[in-house]
Amino acid sequence: MSKTYETFCFEHEPDWKKVPVGKINCFQWEEKVPFRPKSVFQMCFVKNKGIFVKMHSDEKERRITCRERDENIWEDSCLEFFFSPKDEKGYMNTEMNPCGVYLTQIGKGRENRRFLKELTALSPEVKGYEDENGWGTELFIPCEVIEKAFEIPFSAEAGTYHGNFYKCGDKTKTPHYGSFSPMRKKLTLGFHDPEYFATILVKEDVTKNG
Repeated sequence: MSKTYETFCFEHEPDWKKVPVGKINCFQWEEKVPFRPKSVFQMCFVKNKGIFVKMHSDEKERRITCRERDENIWEDSCLEFFFSPKDEKGYMNTEMNPCGVYLTQIGKGRENRRFLKELTALSPEVKGYEDENGWGTELFIPCEVIEKAFEIPFSAEAGTYHGNFYKCGDKTKTPHYGSFSPMRKKLTLGFHDPEYFATILVKEDVTKNG
């Protein structure tokens, strides 16, 4: 059964202390000796500004080979955010490695996906980092990027959306495939299946000051 992630829409800046922490703890397509790095995320909106996502994994032994945008990021140690602003328009996948190198595509399913840079010169902002506890990424997708990519108005308002959060690494020492909301088609390896996306419920921040 698909999960629901509830979060907030803020007026000016993210208040990360209020943003719930989600766990990427549903693993599929595992090796005989599974590898399940503890991985978490936070995601929120800032009205008229965009989508903010923080992700972290305690993966200690990392694979980092991709150095250019839109290379095969999923083969490295990878954290991913898939997001659909309007279901019939498809979804955006943003895949990131510890250096902050990323891949971003748009489409309705696994096939016929287009790189974001084919649709607009605008781009998300991605920062990667490594620390004593593992590694992580910080992602910001401006409203204008969503609007150009999907050809719809988007102002990061409270509402119901769909998407998922992933941890993977196809060519790491132990390949692994973790998700927030489970992928139920066990025989098909891959995250590009919007039927099993989580519901992302974005609520107004009613405790805002001023």
